[in-house]
Amino acid sequence: MKKMHIVLIVLIAAVSAILVSTYTKAVDSVTFAEASAKLDRQVKVVGTFDKTHEVEYDANTDADLTKFYVVDSEGDSHFVHLRDKQGKPMGLEMSENVTLEGKMGTDGVFYASHMLMKCPSKYNDQKHSLSAEK
Repeated sequence: MKKMHIVLIVLIAAVSAILVSTYTKAVDSVTFAEASAKLDRQVKVVGTFDKTHEVEYDANTDADLTKFYVVDSEGDSHFVHLRDKQGKPMGLEMSENVTLEGKMGTDGVFYASHMLMKCPSKYNDQKHSLSAEK
């Protein structure tokens, strides 16, 4: 075998390993109802912060745990426990939407291990302090 053939075989094996790894780690994007049917699987839920409930956070008891409600795309509100070493996420109450990654517990609570927030856009129709100065 030529050196070029060996390099091509190794390259194909590496690309195949990357594709298999990416596919097996893919997280399904679901609603809370669908997450309840997949209790043992890591899933992603996209929704909005439920402003009808208060955020529960006590740094003295457990600084890594934040509890709040999220409304999914079907309008279902569920209790979420977010465990994050950075504590309570700043701007959670003002976020436009949240993406949670975690697992649904048998108790009906969604246990999130990671959260992304979309903050309000500064380019929306609301008046800002700079526009008042002009």
